[in-house]
Amino acid sequence: MIAPATAPILLRLSDAAAILTLAAVAAALILPGAYVAVPDHLRPGAWSQDTISAPAALALLVVNARLRQGWEKGWLIWAGLLGYLIYAYGLYSFDRVMNPAYPLYLAVLSVSVFAAFLFARAVDLRAVGAGAKPPPRRLVAGLFALLLALFVPLWGVQLLPAMAARAPLPGQTIFVLDLAFALPLTGLTAWLLWRGSPVGDLLAIPMLMKVAVLGISVVLGTFYTWAFFDGPFMPFDLALYALMGFGPAVLIRPVWRGLRVTD
Repeated sequence: MIAPATAPILLRLSDAAAILTLAAVAAALILPGAYVAVPDHLRPGAWSQDTISAPAALALLVVNARLRQGWEKGWLIWAGLLGYLIYAYGLYSFDRVMNPAYPLYLAVLSVSVFAAFLFARAVDLRAVGAGAKPPPRRLVAGLFALLLALFVPLWGVQLLPAMAARAPLPGQTIFVLDLAFALPLTGLTAWLLWRGSPVGDLLAIPMLMKVAVLGISVVLGTFYTWAFFDGPFMPFDLALYALMGFGPAVLIRPVWRGLRVTD
């Protein structure tokens, strides 16, 4: 699936991204007032992101070890975990979450983006295809289309008043990453899966993993807001983010079983 000459550098880069992520999470636990620069209503999200980022980084190290043993299909999981790190530390980097660990956020983002770029250049689409029982492509495409139908209006409702008032929103980077990159890629993946394209097969598990891990992080953040930060209980938001997190998570296994990956 990945050219043998490229695999070692991808694994070294992703090892570095995982170790830097663990260092960033540890710094947040050690530093006093690590997220004092984050607006109060966004602080639970920072803590929930750290809650998810640590196991995601550990999982990436485990996947890397298996890939070194020849587990070709594991590159799909690798790409999903790396996509999460790009998104998560893109938020921290561009939203200027300022504390002494800020260089770590930049380093995770830089190393992860470079690894993703090399992966996109090195991957062989001919190595990915349907198995004896094809993956549920149209079910996944439908879920991705539903997420688009939910989140584009949700972000629009928040952006339009700010645009009219000419006032930036706190945490505005999430709108940039979602509307400029994540949601268009989600829509593209849905379209490719609907058509049965091998590119859709390649993107399906990484996108499901990225959306699932991020969604579970947001579910935790919503819960943290209510449980630890004296915020209101928001059942609609919790249900929406649970759909975003656990819906893709449920589909990872059937898609995984329906795909074959060859050397």
